[in-house]
Amino acid sequence: MVNNSSQWIRIRLAFTYVLFLLFFLFVGFRLVQLQVMPSEQLDNLADRQFQRTLQKSALRKSISDRNGEELAVSAPSSSLFVRPHFVVNKAKTARLLSKILGGPASKWLHRLNSPKPFVWISRQIGEELTGRIAAKKMGGIFVEPENKRLYPNGELAANLIGFTDPDGNGLEGLELVLNDRLIEQPERTHFWRDGKGNPSYIAEKLRKVTSSDLPKKAIRLTVDRRIQHLVEEELTQTLQVTNAKAALAIVMQPQTGEILALGQRPSFDPNRITQHQRQYFTNRLVSHLYEPGSTLKVFLAAEAIENGLMTKNSPVDCGQGKIKIGNKLIHEAETSHQYGTLPLRHVIAYSSNIGAIRIAETLGVDRVRHMFDQFGLTSKTGVRLPGEVYSAPKPQPFWRPIALATAAFGQGIAVTPLQLVTAFGVIANGGYWVHPKILMEEMELTSTNNPDRKRILSPETALVMREMLTGVTEEKRGTGSLAKIAGVKVAGKTGTAQKYEAGSGYEGGKYFSSFVGFLPADKPELLVGVFIDEPAHNYYASQVAAPLFAKIAERALQILDRIPKTAVAQAGEAMPHPPQKTTQPILAEAGDGKWTMPDLTGFSMREALQGIGPHLDKIRVAGNGFVQAQSPKPGITVTNDTPITLYFNE
Repeated sequence: MVNNSSQWIRIRLAFTYVLFLLFFLFVGFRLVQLQVMPSEQLDNLADRQFQRTLQKSALRKSISDRNGEELAVSAPSSSLFVRPHFVVNKAKTARLLSKILGGPASKWLHRLNSPKPFVWISRQIGEELTGRIAAKKMGGIFVEPENKRLYPNGELAANLIGFTDPDGNGLEGLELVLNDRLIEQPERTHFWRDGKGNPSYIAEKLRKVTSSDLPKKAIRLTVDRRIQHLVEEELTQTLQVTNAKAALAIVMQPQTGEILALGQRPSFDPNRITQHQRQYFTNRLVSHLYEPGSTLKVFLAAEAIENGLMTKNSPVDCGQGKIKIGNKLIHEAETSHQYGTLPLRHVIAYSSNIGAIRIAETLGVDRVRHMFDQFGLTSKTGVRLPGEVYSAPKPQPFWRPIALATAAFGQGIAVTPLQLVTAFGVIANGGYWVHPKILMEEMELTSTNNPDRKRILSPETALVMREMLTGVTEEKRGTGSLAKIAGVKVAGKTGTAQKYEAGSGYEGGKYFSSFVGFLPADKPELLVGVFIDEPAHNYYASQVAAPLFAKIAERALQILDRIPKTAVAQAGEAMPHPPQKTTQPILAEAGDGKWTMPDLTGFSMREALQGIGPHLDKIRVAGNGFVQAQSPKPGITVTNDTPITLYFNE
């Protein structure tokens, strides 16, 4: 009995031994299989578990003016994010973030306590701050390389260029319209995670984006930065003087349709969009409709002459300042304008409303409707800008006698400022409606063949209209006398439109004043339109819009060297520009969130912006070429909120 028990124990021990032996053999084999023998499936699984691909926000091509001066550029930067459940001591981490990034520790602690698995800490900060964060080796805080969009001219052409979001996607303006073309291929970075899923690259230096990585070919606009700057400068002054709701201006080349400037005030700084209301982002020159007022009389006269119904000397009965349409009695805008019979050219020069009604009656409804269509006032111009609107052709029932009468002096009809200026281009360029252009590539496509040119008027009619519009500024009683420029003949037309207010009609006392003209009148090189929305004091276009036109037009001619030398202001002695430097300017750290300004003298605009742009937001530039002077001076301590101005000289 004892022998049987001992034998059974030995059998069980042997069985257990064999089981353990088989188990360890299996484990050993499995270890060899997993760690030694190749397996594509296991390699893919390991990559998914331990390797992550980080896609950097895409680089965007630069946007430059027609002369290559940059209006929007990209610069390398970094962003910080946190994985809250990886942060061990959140209070300590919040204090460190407060010390480096600024702001109260409670602000950062709130983000660290977020229940979300991923929370942004700070977007698009400089490499100096990024390095300091990395040096602290704070668990759960990670760095992601990005690209920051910079607008070195601040508010200049902001409504035209637009802006992007922090991820590099265009949200407004050309940044939106050309978004797909502006974006370069995003950069990808591979890194390994440890067993806890913690990225292991935080203390390591990521590959820096150098100037060789930046987009080489900028998208060039037809805009001239110098003219754009003077336009916005004059608009700002006009807004201050008139206390108007807005001031707008367009400068165009009438022969080709190239837009040289497209400005408005108030505007915004695309570098600091969170500080502005959304209403300022809209480009009112293409997205707002206004009643044009007396500027519309020009096209009625042109249509009458083109159809052989009138000549510039045809007598027009102006009814001693009043006319009755149905049961409505219409008066001139000014009680002193009690004209009898005037030649057509004086109807335009003196801007007689009653005379304009007589012209419209002579044309008839069908020709008036045709005139609106032909001059592009009932369709989009097709400019490459977002949000363009238009007022569709009015249906036949609209054209009652009273509607025809009020439309004759620009009431009850709405157009955009760009539509109106483009229509004036027909007279300036000899009779062609020309598609307005904002991209230089559009000029290259149409330089040999011009499918966008459509003849509207005969050369003879256009020439007669030029003479008549010159009378607006040259005639003693012409409404545009304040638009005159010494030594240069100016052709143009004033427009003062009373704004329609819901509930009160045209009795609200608000006006939209404009002047559209071209010069030199005998051989037009510039087409300029200025618009003032709701001037608070003097509201007649002859008082507020005509002088603004003269200032912009004269300065633009000076810049383009198209004005008689006697009218050019003395510029003083030219200063030689410093030699271009080849090293990159570097901001030296000067404490928490502070830097020491480097000497930027001699650097190009791109070099200077790449050197300080990732750290400083309030950067303004003036001039072209290389840095000649700067404010603050080298050695001064600055922060992200310090205004920086760079002066360039060619």
